[in-house]
Parts: sequence; C-alpha cells; structure tokens
Amino acid sequence: MATDTAVGANVEIVREYTRRVFNAHAPALASEYVTAGVQWHGGTLGSVQGAENLVALLEGFIGALPDLNAQEQDVVAQGDTVAIRFVVEATHKGELLGIAPTGRRVRWDAVDVYQLRDGKITEEWAADDLTAILHQVGAYTPPWLS
Repeated sequence: MATDTAVGANVEIVREYTRRVFNAHAPALASEYVTAGVQWHGGTLGSVQGAENLVALLEGFIGALPDLNAQEQDVVAQGDTVAIRFVVEATHKGELLGIAPTGRRVRWDAVDVYQLRDGKITEEWAADDLTAILHQVGAYTPPWLS
C-alpha cells in the first residue's frame, strides 16, 4: 500500500508532466517522466508502446494544437494510480486525425489515468472527447446537434 506521501508525490509527477510536456508544448520531455516500455492507450486512437513512440505521438498531437492548454478540474489518486479530469483548449493549426488545419479553437473534456512505478509513468489511459474535437473543427456534426 502506498503511503499518503507516495500518493502525493505521484500526483505532483503527473501535474509536472502535464505542465512541462503539454502546457509548455515540449513533447520530447515526456521521456523524462515515463519508463522505456511505457504503454499509452487512447481508445479509438489506438495504443502505443515505448517512450520513443509516445514522444512521436505527442509531437504530432501537440504539433497540430501548438497552443494546447490542459487545465486540471479534478484529481483522484490511490496507490500508484492517478486520475485527472481536464478541460483542454487549443487552436487547430496542424493536421489532426487526418484533418487539415482549420485555425478553429477547440475545447474538450479529457480524463487521463496514469499508473506509476518508482516515480515514472508506466501506463496511461487517455479518454478525450473526440466527438467534441471533430465537431469543433467542422469534420463531423453529431445527429443530436444538427
């Protein structure tokens, strides 16, 4: 069982990862926070394994949304697991999910769950509201909004 101090340290690691990698738009720094064999699960976006592959994925994502800002709304942590709910805002300035840049502002909700071991992220489950993103860039209109 992780101590309160260890749980708090894990929360701070994930917060720092968010600040330095996402909000400071520096995807290459991800390798400082993850294990070499990290696993990233993105639901319909698929999965990647390994620090180099994660950095490449983040370079594409942050490159398409270069002013991305993820604001923490809630955090729940227990043991080696940290879950954070974010509201993310960005401008679509590069190819994203095969969609050419639109220059539109996008805002969506995301929940990320991180598993940590020895101060490093070993696994992440990213649940981003892709429907919101696709709608806001003009690629898709959900039937309930038409």
